[in-house]
Amino acid sequence: MEGVSIKQETKVARIGQHIGFEAGEEMVKRFYDRHPDIAYANVVGREILEKILAQPNCEGIAILPGYNDQGVRQSVLVAVDEHNKPILQYKMVSASGEILSKEGIVADRTLSTIWGESGEQL
Repeated sequence: MEGVSIKQETKVARIGQHIGFEAGEEMVKRFYDRHPDIAYANVVGREILEKILAQPNCEGIAILPGYNDQGVRQSVLVAVDEHNKPILQYKMVSASGEILSKEGIVADRTLSTIWGESGEQL
């Protein structure tokens, strides 16, 4: 899994900013106008987001497009480190002092939903 290219001086933890409702709405509208066949959103729960962010050295989350085993488009989420590389495995120390290798979280099972113009779920 290759990371998305970002400027070297950009810190991964600082990527993203609040753009406001109007700018966000216009970006989504442009996308939906170009791709009406995939005009929906993927909703991700707080619990899995917190688990991903709690992994050691996690500085952000990559959101990748994918298809589940039924062929339905869903987002796949994976933690990235400060170099924008996926965290697929990490080390941790157990209560007994043993060094364990843990599998990084790669998440899906997002809820696909379609919203109407006034924000209601269809």
